[in-house]
Amino acid sequence: MKPFHKLSCSRPAIGAVLLSALAWASGCHKPDETLGLDVLPSDVALGTVVVDTSRIVAWTIRPVPGKTSGLSRNVLGTYLDPDFGLVTTGLVAQLRLSSNGVGPFDSTNVCDSLILSLAYDATSFGYGNRDPQGFRVFRITEDRKLDSVYHSDDVPESLPIDLLAGPRSSYAIEPFQGPVINGDTLSPQLRLPLKKELGNELLLHWGYSELATSDNFLQYFKGLLVIPNEEASVPYQQAALYFSPLSADSKLTLYYHNSSDTTSFDFIINSSSVRYSISRFDHDRALQPSLPLALQDTSLGQQHIYLQALGGLRGELRFPGLENYRNAGLGALSKAELILPVEGNYYPLYAPPSQVFVFRKDAEGNDAAIPDQLPATNQVGGFYNATEKSYHLVITQWLQGVLDGEYPNTGLCVIPGSNGVSVNRVILAGPENPVDRMKLRLTFTTY
Repeated sequence: MKPFHKLSCSRPAIGAVLLSALAWASGCHKPDETLGLDVLPSDVALGTVVVDTSRIVAWTIRPVPGKTSGLSRNVLGTYLDPDFGLVTTGLVAQLRLSSNGVGPFDSTNVCDSLILSLAYDATSFGYGNRDPQGFRVFRITEDRKLDSVYHSDDVPESLPIDLLAGPRSSYAIEPFQGPVINGDTLSPQLRLPLKKELGNELLLHWGYSELATSDNFLQYFKGLLVIPNEEASVPYQQAALYFSPLSADSKLTLYYHNSSDTTSFDFIINSSSVRYSISRFDHDRALQPSLPLALQDTSLGQQHIYLQALGGLRGELRFPGLENYRNAGLGALSKAELILPVEGNYYPLYAPPSQVFVFRKDAEGNDAAIPDQLPATNQVGGFYNATEKSYHLVITQWLQGVLDGEYPNTGLCVIPGSNGVSVNRVILAGPENPVDRMKLRLTFTTY
């Protein structure tokens, strides 16, 4: 089943050679290499040249789906974003035995209820509003391997029978109040009742090899796929919900009785379980036309760039003409800073990502970390500044490497942080935005 700028020479004595070189650089007429070297106020530090008018070419793309397996949380739910369109997410999880050798078999075993509980993430319940949502649960038929990497588009084959029990079409979203079960207050969680037929099927295997070990159980029962019951159709309602799969309260509990006892058994999700999120984005469902147009016409990226986590959208940036700086006698960088302003206002429950990252391209064209971001020297930043409504990324080592010929000038891509565990999105001002603009601020030393 497949559901779903400016320049300042602070010392006049820098020299006529440098001044003439700068005049040559600013007079370059190639449209893709114009540096735009204008004069800053003369209050910058001695021996520096500051440029923030480097040409940037920017656009939005749909990325290759990213890894979502084995991460700290899963995403499940749907909402309609007026700017970004429809978002639909689901989760896949293997179940394991809470103890080996389940049994013995008892012909009087009868399922009382079968509850799939998913504990809300403690740091954030989700992205959007707490309107009720409906869900569907399916039994997957494909093996999932712990040593494999699964991505947001890896929707497994599943049986076409919805396992959800009862007539309810939606469930309350209560991420701040835990249920009380048998006198115990549990962590906040979504509790989905599954059909008793599945519980009775499981009881038929009590005492048999299928429930002797977790590996045996996974050969018999591959796991579960949980998706929204239907796509969101009204903007600003519902949410992509965040769940903690490794919480002790994320599990499938079989409540049953027999001729002598009433008890329960837990099928758990743990670090040995394959677990990942899936996602689908319909950007053409955006109520505003800007994003669909930007995906058709890359030149509109000069006005605004769209980022969306969980494999939604990313930005591509190119910096033509960087070689002209060295030709102009400016080859030693003391700082290179990429400034990404957020465009306009945003709905409070659709907050921007707390951080964004940039990646260069390696020799094979794959994403690679810039040297500024490596663990030993990580000072790249990229955190959202709510006061300035912008992101600042220090990319000095990478850009110096470009000027020195160590790295090819293949530009950078921009992706949202928490890309595999959230759906946070943001609209960035492009390099030619009339209100605020994306820019590359370079500070060169001249002594």
